Amino acid sequence: DFKKAQIHFASCSAHKFHGPKGIGFLYISSDIQIHPFIHGGSQERNKRAGTENIYGIIGMAKAIELAQEHLETEQNYIQELKRYMTERLKATFSDIHFNGDCEGDCLYTVLNVGFPKTAQSEMLIIQLDINGICVSGGSACSSGAQQGSHVIHSIYPNIAQTPIRFSFSKYNTKEEIDTTINKIASLLQPAATQTVSS
Repeated sequence: DFKKAQIHFASCSAHKFHGPKGIGFLYISSDIQIHPFIHGGSQERNKRAGTENIYGIIGMAKAIELAQEHLETEQNYIQELKRYMTERLKATFSDIHFNGDCEGDCLYTVLNVGFPKTAQSEMLIIQLDINGICVSGGSACSSGAQQGSHVIHSIYPNIAQTPIRFSFSKYNTKEEIDTTINKIASLLQPAATQTVSS
């Protein structure tokens, strides 16, 4: 209940809970007055003119209904995947760093790992992509940025690392995690002790 929670704005993207891409919603408290985003028709309570994406809205509504229905079961499953990957990474790599409180107060669907900065780790995202493994670099707010994450650098200014962000869903398996870690180990193996200055 956004009203009871005294939230002014809330935005949501349907693909975050396996709904269609390109649809979402924006909640704006009635206490806030905003000007129209697009002028013209009276759609979206006169705030954004244009034909609504009805199919997308219906798909998003169904996706959020299913997500809510199975939330606890799927959350527990995903948390176990994250815990499993954290333990496997610790056992496989002695010199990694976890960005954020990965075992405490954090998002259960994401694990951000800092690998020591080497020539091999700098190419890790590209190499994993070539091998069919999808990961992201840095933090969510810096995806695609070449200069790295200003967020992670601000939190850990003295650590020379290549941050890799792993995301989990109900469709992932422990076997996929094993495959990912084995592939990372094989890609980083030639690094030995050669590091790249930050």
